[in-house]
Amino acid sequence: MLRFRSAAGQRGGMNQRIVFHVGGPSMHPTDAQAGLIRKWLGKEYDCTICEGGMAFERLADCDLLVLMGLYWTKSHIAYRPLTEEQRRAFGAYAAAGRPILVHHAAIISYDDWPRFAELVGFQWVWRKTNHAPYADFKVTVVPTGHPIVAGVADYQIRDELYYDVQIAKGWNVTVHAEAEWQGRKHPLILTAPRRVYLANGHNMEAFECPALKQIWINAVRWLTGGK
Repeated sequence: MLRFRSAAGQRGGMNQRIVFHVGGPSMHPTDAQAGLIRKWLGKEYDCTICEGGMAFERLADCDLLVLMGLYWTKSHIAYRPLTEEQRRAFGAYAAAGRPILVHHAAIISYDDWPRFAELVGFQWVWRKTNHAPYADFKVTVVPTGHPIVAGVADYQIRDELYYDVQIAKGWNVTVHAEAEWQGRKHPLILTAPRRVYLANGHNMEAFECPALKQIWINAVRWLTGGK
């Protein structure tokens, strides 16, 4: 049985432990993005960057799991499904209500295991979910007063715009930022209990947007109980 570190242990002076799940097609340089985020977060956090399912083998003392990697069955690269042990480890972590931050295309991953999407809360569903062409978009911050958008004003970003992301049944989701395309407003920052979905971030150019740094710092602090 996995035993997760308690909040009391975190307050005892230990650095917060973050596990990054990265990898997949080169069009999404998630390993480089995770490295940049690690620099943004600084020494307050102990970050481990893992390729694919290996991330789920590092959850026993994890304070936050960040899903960035893209692994799906119809990828042009060799698909590596999760082992039964990795599925059990992730299932136990998520079912225990532990925090998960989901980024961009990670919602497509492990489509041969429907339980993954149920536990994550956000999902790309083929023929429903899609994205706009890579272009410049204005993102409007919704005045929710949530810590995830503290200090974040409306911003301009060159990126893919994901839309019609599907929400798992029973999840209570709040939208904190959105962009308009083809006459519709599409959510880009979403929160649910112990969950965050950040849709922005197709490539390293998108990560040059100054607002993303503050959004990532805010998201990590909120999910780990920081200020």
